[in-house]
Amino acid sequence: MRFRIRFALFGAITAVALIGFSANAGEGYVRDSVLHIPGGTRAVRAYSFADRDDFREIRFEAPVKVTEIGEYAFLGCCNLREVSLPRTVRTLGEGCFRECTGLRMAVLPSGLTALPRYVFAWCGSLEEVEMPSGLTDIAAHAFAYCGALEGIDIPCSVTHIGSNAFSFCGSLREVSVPDAVTELESYAFSECVSLRSARLPGRRDLLGELIFSGCRALERIEEPSAVPPPFDCDSRLFEENESWMYSECVLYVPAGSMQTYREARGWSCFDSIEAISSGSTVMPATGSPGAESSTKEGRP
Repeated sequence: MRFRIRFALFGAITAVALIGFSANAGEGYVRDSVLHIPGGTRAVRAYSFADRDDFREIRFEAPVKVTEIGEYAFLGCCNLREVSLPRTVRTLGEGCFRECTGLRMAVLPSGLTALPRYVFAWCGSLEEVEMPSGLTDIAAHAFAYCGALEGIDIPCSVTHIGSNAFSFCGSLREVSVPDAVTELESYAFSECVSLRSARLPGRRDLLGELIFSGCRALERIEEPSAVPPPFDCDSRLFEENESWMYSECVLYVPAGSMQTYREARGWSCFDSIEAISSGSTVMPATGSPGAESSTKEGRP
């Protein structure tokens, strides 16, 4: 589809419309540092507001009918501070909030089931994300380089976490991967240099390569699966030049499986393998039984 762009200035109001062959093309205007998405708009098109610095907030006006935020729609909106998407939104496009460097909080709608690649990547000020309970997929690099993110509640409904999904989240201290996750891909939490405690899904499914590469502060890993899960490409949790981590970090497994882990490929390298106790410090993921709530470079 081909578009033409119209700009109109009316005092303090800047109106931008992407006009195409659809009556639902995304449009909006800015007043007092607030981007207004007019009522009846059904989709915010790809790149609609990319690299804009004239708004701090997005407001969806009634009647709210937006179902889709297009790919890179708000790429590089450096002054955007918080986002609360309406419950009508069902689809987010790749990188739609990528490089929003001033973004601090994001509230995602209940009907959303997937977070696409790069959706919040390089949002260096992001501190809080509220994800819906029905979310199933967190794609590759979704939260990569979110350096201010100290904690993340991954819903128990999530079944897939893509490669590098949380890489370089330098302030992240603790993570609990839900038992429902059947695919935890390579480097998922790599270079989370403040990460101290992690819980892996209690399944025997294949784990990605070098999930905790560069996590030099990691002290505790919990793997509740009675059967040691294998690693993709016959890999391990840490890089070869990080072998000292197997002495610094303690692996916690079910009491009846300790010897099995001591003999298992990829797990036997841990110097200390201990039994999971009832007082485990890493809580199950959000929505799990017994869960408690806790509050690389360049564009493609």
